[in-house]
Amino acid sequence: MLKFIAFFVSCFTFAQPTIKDMIAKDSLLYAVTTDGKIKCWNLSTEKKKTVTHNSRFTFTAIGSDKQQNVVVGTNNGKLFTLSDKGLQLLHAMQKPYTIEHIVFNSQNEPYLIIRNALYAPLTHTYWTAFPQQTTVGIRIEKRAKEFFRFPSCVFVDAHDVIWMTNFYGEFGGSFQLFDSKERKPLNRSIENLELGLFFPQSIFSDGKTDAVYIASGLQHLINSGDIFKIDNYTAEKILNDDDFDLNNRLFIRASTIDPVTQTLYIATQKGIYKTSLSESGKIANLELLCEPKLRWEREPLAMGAKMAIKKLLLVRGKLLFLTSQNGIGVFENGNISYLK
Repeated sequence: MLKFIAFFVSCFTFAQPTIKDMIAKDSLLYAVTTDGKIKCWNLSTEKKKTVTHNSRFTFTAIGSDKQQNVVVGTNNGKLFTLSDKGLQLLHAMQKPYTIEHIVFNSQNEPYLIIRNALYAPLTHTYWTAFPQQTTVGIRIEKRAKEFFRFPSCVFVDAHDVIWMTNFYGEFGGSFQLFDSKERKPLNRSIENLELGLFFPQSIFSDGKTDAVYIASGLQHLINSGDIFKIDNYTAEKILNDDDFDLNNRLFIRASTIDPVTQTLYIATQKGIYKTSLSESGKIANLELLCEPKLRWEREPLAMGAKMAIKKLLLVRGKLLFLTSQNGIGVFENGNISYLK
């Protein structure tokens, strides 16, 4: 039985600010909202914590560097570290572009996603020419063979390759790769990956191997969800929706792996599941962990709903789930609560 409240947001409905992204540091959880504010909670008490910062900035992205410092970006091209002492300017772009995503490689070098490019603040370098793979069913967007597609998911793997993915409703998805060591886009295909059936929703690692995992999901007439393990640019489906009958297929979005226990957590339309990773390949059994009651939105690029859970984080025994309409949920010891 589904435990969610169907909630389709009309284009005429005034949109309330929601949590855009979150990052954890020690016992603190930081987040940026869709209206450009910063929020912070103490996860030990689940109470709000005041963060000193200049309220004249509009914050659009949040991340953390390799020293676990929290970093935020603004809509006018400024990059700050954020701590109890407030904001400290790291970089100001020469032009006031909105910072959409922030990642760091193993050398702690920042890379920023802006609307039309990948940008390296340390060298003031932009990259806009990325080799594109052909997706069946997608009309030609540009005649150029190389251009930049704005990504919805960004991830840095164990080899300092930046993965950038997006998808286009039922028409499949795309990926772009950038070698941050050599500072150049990569022209690599991924074996056994059909882009027409690729709907990337989250990218993550197991913290143990060099493999990259991508959760793929869509609701379009039926639910669909796969999880790919990509090793040496070869994809393997460790969770395949073809293994389920139509009534039991899972619509997947946010997923993550506990690097200590090698447990995979998967957010679906039926709730959050967990399972142990198998060294032999495919996932055998799924255990339903919790069924949060959530409000859902319509997916603008497909005939179905947009997955309500956008991100999963594991912090000190708590499973945090970022939702599109219900804020941040906390699952611990069999109970669900929401940060206020």
